[in-house]
Amino acid sequence: MRVRPKVNKNPARDAFIVWVRVKPKSRKDEILGWGREGLLEMQVRAVPERGEANRHCCRLLARLLEIPASRVSVEKGQASVRKKFRVEGLTQQEGDNLLCKAVGPRVAG
Repeated sequence: MRVRPKVNKNPARDAFIVWVRVKPKSRKDEILGWGREGLLEMQVRAVPERGEANRHCCRLLARLLEIPASRVSVEKGQASVRKKFRVEGLTQQEGDNLLCKAVGPRVAG
């Protein structure tokens, strides 16, 4: 009996996951690069109230990846500086490649 590999027939269900460390209430919105913990570090001008900083993070990450902001969401850590973002429509490999082009390669801890 032959076992067929599982094929994802709906590429829109692919998702890229990235962990980010956020510094709110900064002077400007920008990506700082890879931090010591291996997290992508960014700072945003927004205050961490009513999800405003999270929205700024989603827009900044979408701009970096050159995709619509509607495809980026906070999956975990809505009230934390460490957040897990989910980017719809990109595989993990595609997302890693785009981040490495934009930010540079990850540096081990």
